[in-house]
Amino acid sequence: MYLSELKLWNFRKYGILGNKIENSKPGLTVCFNDGVNVLVGENDSGKTTIIDAIRYVLKTQSFEYIEIDEKDFHKTETGTRANELKIECLFKGFSKDGGDAAHFLEWIGFDDDNEYILKVWLYAKRKENSVIQSIRAGIDTEGTYIEGEARDLLRVIYLKPLRDALTEMTHGNKSRLAQILKSHKVFIKQKDKVTGDELKHKLETDYEKLKNEVDNYFKEGGGGDIIQKTINELLKNEFFLGNDNRTAGIALTGNELVDILKQLDLILEENKSGLGSLNLLFIAAELLFLNQKNTGLKLTLIEELEAHLHPQYQLRLIDFIQSGKAVYGQFILTTHSITLAFKIDLENLILCNKNDVFPMHPDFTELEWEDYEFLKRFIDDTKANLFFAKNLLIVEGDSENLLIPTLADLIDRPLHKYGVSIVNVRSKALMRYVKIFHRKDKKIIPINIGCITDLDIALYKENGQVKIKPDKDGEIPDENIERQKLEDKFNDEHGRIKVFSSPQWTLEYDIAKGAIGRFINQAIQIAVSVRYRTNNKNFTALPKNKIERIKKRADSNYETWSSLDEEERAFNIYSPLLQNRASKAISAQYLSKILIENDAKQIILSDTQIKYIIDAIYHVTEKLEEGGHSDG
Repeated sequence: MYLSELKLWNFRKYGILGNKIENSKPGLTVCFNDGVNVLVGENDSGKTTIIDAIRYVLKTQSFEYIEIDEKDFHKTETGTRANELKIECLFKGFSKDGGDAAHFLEWIGFDDDNEYILKVWLYAKRKENSVIQSIRAGIDTEGTYIEGEARDLLRVIYLKPLRDALTEMTHGNKSRLAQILKSHKVFIKQKDKVTGDELKHKLETDYEKLKNEVDNYFKEGGGGDIIQKTINELLKNEFFLGNDNRTAGIALTGNELVDILKQLDLILEENKSGLGSLNLLFIAAELLFLNQKNTGLKLTLIEELEAHLHPQYQLRLIDFIQSGKAVYGQFILTTHSITLAFKIDLENLILCNKNDVFPMHPDFTELEWEDYEFLKRFIDDTKANLFFAKNLLIVEGDSENLLIPTLADLIDRPLHKYGVSIVNVRSKALMRYVKIFHRKDKKIIPINIGCITDLDIALYKENGQVKIKPDKDGEIPDENIERQKLEDKFNDEHGRIKVFSSPQWTLEYDIAKGAIGRFINQAIQIAVSVRYRTNNKNFTALPKNKIERIKKRADSNYETWSSLDEEERAFNIYSPLLQNRASKAISAQYLSKILIENDAKQIILSDTQIKYIIDAIYHVTEKLEEGGHSDG
């Protein structure tokens, strides 16, 4: 069995779609995979709320005290709190032989496919400054209380964020280690085959011998008797009243198995371990519990799996979790780690954003099977930040990746201030990434996405004239038709996902045609010199005076080309990149620096050749309303 669906009515940030719970749709519905589920998203996007909702209904294996309080009730737009809330968990995946289902016969039902389902819900209401709550189960709206063994079989393992693993693995009355150990099969007591009486465990027998030795050490003639004698003299002569004849003794307390287990620590090494190692130790102990659990729900909730873990440990751990479904059951994790986000299979991610969730499972996205296979290979830690951004710019190469942040800074729209991430896909495969955000369920992910691409109407020079290169069918491409194709392919109906294409060919060529053509000419000529020095194995940086000489020479050539039409001048500027005599990335790096040095804001804003980039920056740094209209 596994948790298939979670529904929330009036719980924290999630309200209801109606007036009353009994006739309203939930404010949030989350569908989970049978296996690994990873909640990702920016801060305050609802990840912890989802984890807590599950804990409140199902409770935890550590038997921690968790109850609904007044602040868990949704606060409405008018500033008042709702008077009632509901959290519902739906379970599926019961075995055909009815093994787990047998424990829930009183509450279990069937879905439309005649498969077992179990609904368990928590209902709470505020009344006279107190909160009244109940947990029920069933297939009708009333249900009945779920208690006893069935209730305990639903308990989950919960690893909290910034967990204190040392405390959890240390001896004491609240030792989590003791709770885990006592459920292991090696600590289940055997019974006498004749009388049926419970036999002592070997640890109890051995401990009794040790206890006798320790206790006797503090008694008369034991070597430590002076300690016990001194304490009793103080009690009798200084503290107790005259008729009080009690005596104190020093002894090992408890002799039952549970008492023995509470005295055990789990340690990794004799010296004190670091937080990361202790966390791994703690997780290993919890998985030991799941390994032994044969009935009931196997569900582990982990907040911030990456807590205190080195990235390499994170990767090993998530690999293990993704491969351990058969033994360890279902996992629901939260993370802020880009390292983990790219390592998790895309179909196991659930994006939390604003007041909704967006599973990346094939049932919900417009991605095809081959798209998932492609993204599994090519989403790395530089692209996984698309799951944590407020808005996104998706670009094709390093040039855009380097240049766009500078342009944004110069026009007073710094991307970091607006929570915008740039995802550089380093290929023409933008659409595979965009399709992540196109939904079969037609939900609108409230993220503005700008896709910046080259129009790629290639040019060539013949007899001193710059001409358009025919396409593979021998036809001369039309700019308007090609641009419309891109818009039809990328743009969504809500105005959130938009494509922004260069005017004609590539970023560098089109810049060369415009107002900052002189600056990119300088940058490309500097890049030519860098490439020359690299090819000749001279890796020393270009000295400043050398760079200034290159700029002057580039400006002189630019003036010479002033008599040419803009296409031929731009082709001359672009030629070193076309001939692979300079790096596009290095050219963009130096162009960024030159634009800053020249405080080129006004030139940039007036340059029609890079208007498409400026428009893309505005798109992701201005809020769009649900209808897709700019707020101005």
